Amino acid sequence: NLYLIDGIEVPNINQFGTQGATGGPLSYVNLDFVRETSFSTGGFSALYGDKLSSVLDIKLRDGREDRFCGKSTISASQFGLNLEGPITDKSNFIFSARRSYLDFIFKAASFSFVPEYYDVLLKADFNPHSKDAFSFLFISAFDNVKVFNDDSDQRADNSRILGTDQIQYVAGFTYRHLFTDGFFDIALSRNYVDYDSRQQDSLLNPIFTNKSKEEENSLRADLVFKLSKTSEINIGGTAKLIEADFDILFPTSFITTFGDSLPVTSLKSENSYTKFGIYTNYNTLLFSKLTANVGIRSDIFTALNKNVYFSPRLSLSYALTDLTNLNFSTGIYHQSPSYIWLEAVKSNKDLRMIQVNQFVLGFDQRISSDALLKVEAFYKNYDKKY
Repeated sequence: NLYLIDGIEVPNINQFGTQGATGGPLSYVNLDFVRETSFSTGGFSALYGDKLSSVLDIKLRDGREDRFCGKSTISASQFGLNLEGPITDKSNFIFSARRSYLDFIFKAASFSFVPEYYDVLLKADFNPHSKDAFSFLFISAFDNVKVFNDDSDQRADNSRILGTDQIQYVAGFTYRHLFTDGFFDIALSRNYVDYDSRQQDSLLNPIFTNKSKEEENSLRADLVFKLSKTSEINIGGTAKLIEADFDILFPTSFITTFGDSLPVTSLKSENSYTKFGIYTNYNTLLFSKLTANVGIRSDIFTALNKNVYFSPRLSLSYALTDLTNLNFSTGIYHQSPSYIWLEAVKSNKDLRMIQVNQFVLGFDQRISSDALLKVEAFYKNYDKKY
């Protein structure tokens, strides 16, 4: 899945995320500051690449411009503080800091392990005049699992869990300029994730350790130009400089869930990669009720021996009523292997990007000003031979 926060790509928005995936038990984005979200399942446009499943676009609201204010919160699992207000007459900010208190409950109940997590969000907006807007975003999450090995029962319990500490943050600057028939955006951002996972046996001997750092420095440029009253074109590109460092220890007799013996017992590596994406997308209204969206993108990942891929996309939407649309989309989608895949075995650089041919048919019904019902049927064809 692809996550975007105010136009900045984020590898994962969840606490205790899984390396190489996008899941997790709890989001670290403070919902008090979310203005709107849009969720595209299969069939999203050529603006987005290197993902197969969906796009979740989160837009944060601006801070108050009239006065400074704050709010303290407490929920079933955490407590925190929100602040917002003007910085100058043309700028404002929002800020939040939250901490879980599950560790107090777990410890009081004599659990052998205790999870704790924190998150911080800061956004500042500066609008010098009507045609230019600057924004700064910083979001960070800190996850820890503390274990207590005071007696043999606790050591036995802890030998069955994987303790994971994580530090992750995203920081970015965005700039938007409006002109007569459109606008362009520029975003410069950095994503950083530090994984520190370990598992020990009941004698406290290490079974598995993983100390990894994954860093992405990204530049994105996007131009939207209105060609007529009913059509527009979108042209853009992305560039990423990636640093991936791994220090991993496996047991010598590690057996995968498929029954295979893993040939690697330890792994230490430091690598740099680059990714590029170029896309163009054309959107037009036909016959007053039919909207057509046609696009193509090219993705390049220098870590792979075959590193250039093309992804054409097409979608159609027919307005049955003012509130109901019938939708169809199809296209080719590619996703590159996760960085840790490429380091496990050197021959994995011969892997290709995962390819999926998608066909999606559905409808959406506007229920109210802030609610939309979508029903879709999809077919995904994973037929590429590697």
